Amino acid sequence: MLRSLFSGVAGLTTHQTKLDVIGNNIANVNTYGFKASRVTFSDVYYQTTKAATGASDSQGGVNSSQIGYGSTVSSIDKMMSQSAFASTSNTLDVAISGEGFIQVQDKTGNKFFTRAGMMNVDSEGNLVDSKGYFVLGTQNYDPTSLASMSPTAGNSKINIKVPDVHIAETDPIALDAAPSGATGATVKAGFINGDQTDITLTIKYGGAAKTKVTGYDSTATPATLEVTISDADKAKIANGGTVGDLQDKINQAIEAELGSPTLLDTNGVALFTEDTFKGGKITLSIDTSEVTGTLTPDDNKALQQDAIAKLTAGALDLTSEIEEQSFADLSSFYISGDGTLVGVHAVHGMLYFGRMDLATFDNPQGLNETGSSYFQESAASGSPKYCIPGYEGSGAVVSGSLEMSNVNLATEFSDLIITQRGFQANSRIITTSDSILEELVNLKR
Repeated sequence: MLRSLFSGVAGLTTHQTKLDVIGNNIANVNTYGFKASRVTFSDVYYQTTKAATGASDSQGGVNSSQIGYGSTVSSIDKMMSQSAFASTSNTLDVAISGEGFIQVQDKTGNKFFTRAGMMNVDSEGNLVDSKGYFVLGTQNYDPTSLASMSPTAGNSKINIKVPDVHIAETDPIALDAAPSGATGATVKAGFINGDQTDITLTIKYGGAAKTKVTGYDSTATPATLEVTISDADKAKIANGGTVGDLQDKINQAIEAELGSPTLLDTNGVALFTEDTFKGGKITLSIDTSEVTGTLTPDDNKALQQDAIAKLTAGALDLTSEIEEQSFADLSSFYISGDGTLVGVHAVHGMLYFGRMDLATFDNPQGLNETGSSYFQESAASGSPKYCIPGYEGSGAVVSGSLEMSNVNLATEFSDLIITQRGFQANSRIITTSDSILEELVNLKR
């Protein structure tokens, strides 16, 4: 049989493989995070029909004569170059500007790596990707403090744990009718930001300006923090002040006591310091949701003065109750360039839930593709190195963007034409070899 026939078949096979890869590239031209592949060919083995000889004094050297047996696929390489970013309106969409991969984990614990940063937060507060896989990084167990987050990159699940709000309210105090006759306004008070449910806070007005604490029980049963607002401050507020002014004075009194407590427990330890009292600050507000009639600016002023008069007439006792918070209670959320997950809460202010750390590889082209824009480590890629985005050679995180496919259609269609011609040429080798074999068979006629 003719060697050219087998060379043609080998050529058809390799060009078919290249067509398959080109087709996959073009199909994923709009797949976020997709990395194109390329095919390279190499020749196969050779039959030596005449060996090479070296030169001598009497005769020159002769080159060998070899006949090849076609081509084969040498490699299918992933082109890991970064592509352009598409801007989105979703702050949970992220792109990586530079090296690195987002880490994700499925429900069975298998880890994958991706450049497709479509993420969201599930009903349990877990940061997940579009397939529901957990996004990995560093969890911050004290969201109120950025400094508490580990400076070392990690690969654990991240949960958006919004701290509970501890709110205590008195029974709403009804306010007198405003000048225009609007009625139904009430005043409410409470304290927020705490994590203790056994603190009773008592506000008293008049007497010494210095605050004091009373009624502490060292056995951890409900304790009482009592603060006193001076007569001078009370008069100043009553003379044209607002509910906000009153709230500021109450907060100042609490802070003064926490910074310089006047009472010690039986062990000589200061009570109700900033570390031991977690009740937070007093909040006072006027609820006008049930008001009948239209409130004018004069009405609002009159209601505030009425609220101050009623609140300063006696004690205000508050007991904490927990109000659970979730991702939905954040007013905004974004991911910073170093992967930090930042939320803004009406009560807690800025919260730092964790950090979306990246993984880098010595040989990212060696990763195995598993579909759904996921990669897995292999013996060729090496083990992942976990990095804080923007450090140790990794790229920065760009929130509100997604990395587009790096498929170049101009290149793909050019390769498609070249591959098609190569396929046709190899098919001609087969048909020509077949014609020669037909002639050989016809020699017997």
